Amino acid sequence: MTPTKEAILKALGTVQEPDLGQDLVTLNMIRNLEISGDKVSFTVMLTTPACPLRGKIEADCRSALKTVEGVKTVEIKMDSDVPNDGRMRGLVNMPIRNAIAIGSGKGGVGKSTVAVNVAVALAQTGARVGLMDADIYGPNTPTMLGVTKLPPPQGQRLIPADAYGLKMISMGLLVKPGQPLIWRGPDAQLRHPPVFRRRGMGRTGLPDR
Repeated sequence: MTPTKEAILKALGTVQEPDLGQDLVTLNMIRNLEISGDKVSFTVMLTTPACPLRGKIEADCRSALKTVEGVKTVEIKMDSDVPNDGRMRGLVNMPIRNAIAIGSGKGGVGKSTVAVNVAVALAQTGARVGLMDADIYGPNTPTMLGVTKLPPPQGQRLIPADAYGLKMISMGLLVKPGQPLIWRGPDAQLRHPPVFRRRGMGRTGLPDR
């Protein structure tokens, strides 16, 4: 007997998302459901790639489907779709879905250290991450990530470096080692928009500072 879509969804409707307190079907987390004879396959779309309960959710789905007559094989793909934070970024005209700005009114307190660790941690969970080191007076993110130069540019577009699963760009990679930058307030402030427009990070974005 081939199981029906209704029976599968009814069984999966008993599986709760522990943090949100609702079932997976109500939350529209069951995607791409396919039934082929006694084989059932579908995707569980999590809200974050770093979900600490993904193993439990998958196990609960398998357990629930054991009650459906005719199901012998279950294939589950665990994926994630991080929602946009809703903020407008039309000025930079880049497909940045979410941004984390790390800054401080004081120097030497660990802004770059925090930014690098947050970026690498997110990348290790499966997120697409771009790190922009916006420090023009003492950029040290390249040193922390072990990056010494950028890849060759493509026309007028800067190509970010790859390190530890993320893409990064820094003023420290745009000048020669030890070269001073004689910039002051307005002049320095104007440097950031062109960097946003001319670097090819794709669908990533995690500004530092």
